[in-house]
Amino acid sequence: MASIIQESIENLMNNLDTCGCLHIECNQEIMEELFLYIKEYMRGRNAAYITLQEKGYERDTVRHYLRFFHELFGETRDLDTVMDAFGLLPLSRRRMRDLKPGECMKTQLARISMQQAEFCFLEEPLLNLDEDGTRRALHWMEEQCGNGVRFITAHSSLRHTLLMPGTAFYYENGAFHQAEHEEEDSESLEEGTFEVLKIPAKSGSRVLLFDPKDIDYVESSNKNNYISVRGELFLVQRTMDQLEENLKKSGFFRCHRSYLVNLQKVERFEKWTKNSYVLVLNNQDNSQIPLSKGRLAELKETFQW
Repeated sequence: MASIIQESIENLMNNLDTCGCLHIECNQEIMEELFLYIKEYMRGRNAAYITLQEKGYERDTVRHYLRFFHELFGETRDLDTVMDAFGLLPLSRRRMRDLKPGECMKTQLARISMQQAEFCFLEEPLLNLDEDGTRRALHWMEEQCGNGVRFITAHSSLRHTLLMPGTAFYYENGAFHQAEHEEEDSESLEEGTFEVLKIPAKSGSRVLLFDPKDIDYVESSNKNNYISVRGELFLVQRTMDQLEENLKKSGFFRCHRSYLVNLQKVERFEKWTKNSYVLVLNNQDNSQIPLSKGRLAELKETFQW
């Protein structure tokens, strides 16, 4: 198994020079193999790494922890500027052991931002970040990509993968495949043509019937399709094309090849980076759903703005 994974990773790395930055949706086993391979691949180079196991020095405060690296890397910006870029000033006196996962990730991002590395590997960089933290992380990454820094990121969520600046891949059937960012043309929503229907989804041995108005979005991942209802994902048997046909008259929009979104749940549209567009939902998680650049004009037409 490991040899098959390693061969797949080698094939993936052949895309690095062409794509510049690679972002991969995969499981934990693949993440671990990817990390080990990249550490060896980047041996002797100026590379930075963040994994979920990175907790820092638990007795240090955030400021003291980052000051150590500020001096170690010879950072020319003052420390407050570095911390402010990632929203860390309110956490200055918090001890590392007391940080929440998202706060810890922001601290580690601030750490490697001072390293001036030529290459960065990040494991689940958006997993525990709130909306503000996500925006700050993506802004920093896009800025660094523009400066020639190359990123490889690994995610358990395709949604997070697609938000990254660069080329997205997903792991399936022993190989990495490039995710499509643009879709084929589809019918626009017809104003005033809403209908009532139920979408069947599996929960264990049960089949639940969901009203479209309760569905936040539909996500396609690893050849399976899921509907998100109140923060929980439920498996559905229909294809994305079938779901689009079923739901478009109930106010759903195909915002990405892998996503259908309930427009009634959309709170706002944002352009986070040059090529990263998101629809922020007004659900309990303020879910950020990727919007393909090629779908932007159709969305604007739908909302008439």
